[in-house]
Amino acid sequence: MGHRYELEEKIEALRNELNLASQTYGLLSETVLELSIELDELLNTYYQFLFLRTIA
Repeated sequence: MGHRYELEEKIEALRNELNLASQTYGLLSETVLELSIELDELLNTYYQFLFLRTIA
């Protein structure tokens, strides 16, 4: 169960970083794009983890 909370903490930290970067560099910056892609991948991992737990 620790893995789930670790993922949630990483997601929240990355969301905060993304928000700060978007305010600093603008929504169309390369930095924001890279962070957004990283967050998408992390969210996909999280939802896949939750899905696999529901069918196990």
